[in-house]
Order: sequence, then C-alpha cells, then structure tokens
Amino acid sequence: MRVIARRATAAALFGLLLMLGACRSSLEKADAYESLYDRQMARGAYPAALQSIRQAISYDDTTSRRYIKLAELQMQMGAPAGAINAFQAALDLQPDNIEALQNLAVLTVRAGQFDQARRYIDPLLALSANDPAGLLASGFLALGERRYQDAIALSDRVVAAMPDRAEGYVLKARALDGLGHTGQAIDLLEKRAAVAGDPKDLLAQLMSFYRRIGDMRGIRSTAVRMMPLFPNDPRYALESARAYAAEGKSDKANQIIGGLLRRYAADPTVLTAVSDFWRDTQPSATARDKVVKLAAASPPRVRSALADELIDMGDPQDAVKLLEPLAPAGVTGDNIDIQTHFARALLAAGQTARAQAKVDAILAYDASNSEALLTRARIRLKARDYRGAFTDAQLVANDDETNQDAALLVAQIHAAQGNQVLAAGAFGTLRQKFPHSSDALKAEVDWLLSQQRGEEAAQRAATFFKIHRRSGPAMQIYHDVCAKTHASACGKGTISVARMLAL
Repeated sequence: MRVIARRATAAALFGLLLMLGACRSSLEKADAYESLYDRQMARGAYPAALQSIRQAISYDDTTSRRYIKLAELQMQMGAPAGAINAFQAALDLQPDNIEALQNLAVLTVRAGQFDQARRYIDPLLALSANDPAGLLASGFLALGERRYQDAIALSDRVVAAMPDRAEGYVLKARALDGLGHTGQAIDLLEKRAAVAGDPKDLLAQLMSFYRRIGDMRGIRSTAVRMMPLFPNDPRYALESARAYAAEGKSDKANQIIGGLLRRYAADPTVLTAVSDFWRDTQPSATARDKVVKLAAASPPRVRSALADELIDMGDPQDAVKLLEPLAPAGVTGDNIDIQTHFARALLAAGQTARAQAKVDAILAYDASNSEALLTRARIRLKARDYRGAFTDAQLVANDDETNQDAALLVAQIHAAQGNQVLAAGAFGTLRQKFPHSSDALKAEVDWLLSQQRGEEAAQRAATFFKIHRRSGPAMQIYHDVCAKTHASACGKGTISVARMLAL
C-alpha cells in the first residue's frame, strides 16, 4: 500500500511538472498548483497541500478562492491566527464574500476580539439577516459581554435555522448558566444530547458544567457516553473507570485503567490521575503500594509527580526514597523540577533541615522558583517566622494569581499568626478567586471552627454544598461541620453523606 501511495504521489508530481512546463502564464501555474492541492487534500496530506496552495497564491494573489482554501486548511491544522489572515485576504479581494465573513465572525469572537468581530457580523447580517453563522457569532458576542438575555434570543434564532446542530443549544445553555440557571442549562443539554445524531459538543459542554459544580454523578454518566466518542482523550476514560467502579463493575474499570497505563506510560498527568483513582477506590495500603510500584518503573518526570501523590496519601517516606537517587547535591536546569519535589517530600517526612538545605540550593540557582518559594514558606511557617513565610507566599501569589496553593498559604499564615482581620480578608479573596475549590473551603471552615465561629463555618459549608450538591468533598465537609456544630444552617439533625448522595 505504501508503494502504491508513493507511486501515486510521484505520478501527481510528474503530472504537475508536465502542466507547469506547458503553462504560458502565472495564472495557469497557480491553477496547476491549486489542482495539486485539491488532490493532496483528498488524501489528507495536509503539509504538502499547504505548500501547494501557498505556491498557487504566489503565482496568483488576486483570486479569493485560493485564500479561502488556505484558511480552511489552516483551521484544520489548528492555526486560527493564520486562518484569520487568509480569510481577511479573501475578504479584501471580495468584500461580499459570505464564507469569509462567516468564518471571520466566528473566529474573532472565539478569540475574544469583540470589536473586530462586529466589523464582520454587521455586514454579514446586512447581506443575510438570518445567516446562522452571523447569528451564532452575535450570540457568543452577547455572551462575552454578559448580555445573557440577548444571547438567549439569538440562540433561539440559531436553533430555528439549524435545529440539528449543537451550536444554538450550547449558546442557550451558556446564557442560562450566566443568568445563574445552571440547572436549566443542564436539563436543556441533557434532553438534546439524548436525541442528537452527533452529541459531542453537547456532552462536552455538559461535562464542563458538571465539573464546575462538582456533580460527580453527572460527570461520570457523561464520561461513559463520551469515552467512545473521544477515544484519544484519557479524561473521559478515567471518569468512565470511576463510574464503573462506583457501580461495582471492577472488571471494566480495571480494563480501562490497564489500557491507560500501557498507552500513557510516560505521561505524568494521566498517571497522576490513575493514582488518584486508586486512592479513591481502593484501601489506602493497596493504593500506596500500587503508586510506589508504578513510580519505581516510571521515568523521572512521572516519578516526581507520583511522589507528590504519595505525600498527599500520607506516605512521604516512600516519596523521599523514590526521589533521592534523582536529586543530587548540585541543582541544574535538567534536574530542578525533581529537586523541588524532593524538597517538598523531605519537609513532609519531617526532615526539615535537609529540606531547608535543598530549598536554599534551588533558590540559589533560580531565585524565583515558585515551588521552592512555597516550600520555604511552609518551613518558615512551621518555625513561626510569619513575616518570612508571608513574603515568600505572597511573592508567588502576586506573580501567579491562578496559584491556589500560594493564595491558600497566605490565608493560613494570617490565621496561624492570629490576625483575624487579615485572615478573614485572605480567605474571602481565596473564596472569590477559587469559588469551586473544596480545599479552599476546608481551610476556611477549619479556621472558622478554631475561632469558635461555628455558625459561619456551617453557613459557608451549606452554601458550597448547595452549589456542588454531587461533590463528594463538599458533602463530607458539610457533614463534618454539621456534626460538630449542629448549626441552624444544617437544618434539623445531621444528614449523613450516604443520604446526601441519594438526594
């Protein structure tokens, strides 16, 4: 088959050479290269096709059709910026080109370039008032500007124009979510996904909603439906394994996990997720043994990630043993990542002096290393050096507003120092920046309980649980707070976690 393919390619090139030899003008050469592009696209030979269409344009840059083909290929190859430039070139040559306007409207909205998007949406809808792409782009533009009612009205028009496509339903669901009606948004997508011929986009949006609100039952049922549709995405395989494990179908779960271990043997993200699966579904000792065995047979990047997992599972000693051979005294650019994990493992194992020495070596090499700064902050917090701990943690928090560990540590430092005003402000900021974090909730609730503020702790837990009703951690925190406080926010009596799951 490969020989046949090579012969076909050679024949196509030979034919092109004959055509070029007979061509008398640049326009004829451009047509010949475009013809070659068409044949290459039919075979899925995208890199070669890209070269051919660019050659065609080099001989004739006055035909909008060639730019449209270039743009469509760049979209398929995952180069939206290049596609925008090519569509714009087509539009410059032909200002009423509907295809260019449609794609530019959608691409610029997707890129968040709202002012630019209006330049394409307005003429597009002027040419065709009910153009689906124009309506869809207008809807997502309204969504980006938080004009949710306008987005809903536009989504209804998109659905009317394209009732079998997912885009209008997804737009409406996101607008409903923006208005705070996430339950209605989920119901809409669930009903549509049940009858859609191609539910991929609907299920992907559903998964996004379920993940955000922590609805484990929704996540798992959606993952089971998505796994065959996205066979190359390990996230859905992992959630499907969790779903089967929850149903007692361990054979199916183990089959999925085994496949992931073989396919992603060098991927730390996937293998970390597998270790999380073991931690959540198997006895602690069994899960730890499996992670240790997996880490010992894994490459360094994977081993360091799994060492962190062992720390979180209460086994820092094994984490130290796994990383020590990979963390020599000298810190280099090649080993600095492992060194930071090793320092954390040493601290967790109670080897504070060694952890301090390792952190000092890391920061001497890279003074801005965020993980080393956070480890040093924890060492200083342990020594009650609150000012030093705060300086390190705040430095990381200022540099990266998305670093939850840094923001959480800042709050914990203020709490340990006994500064209730600053602690309350830091926990409030943490809650605002990471509204769906059960770790942030747990830290704040623990602090409130330590301050004898049980009613506030219960209120925080109850509010979080109301939004994340299917989240296991949210249920557990709510249950634990109510068991300790019997606060009014808990209602009458303490509800068990098992009963919550049945709600």
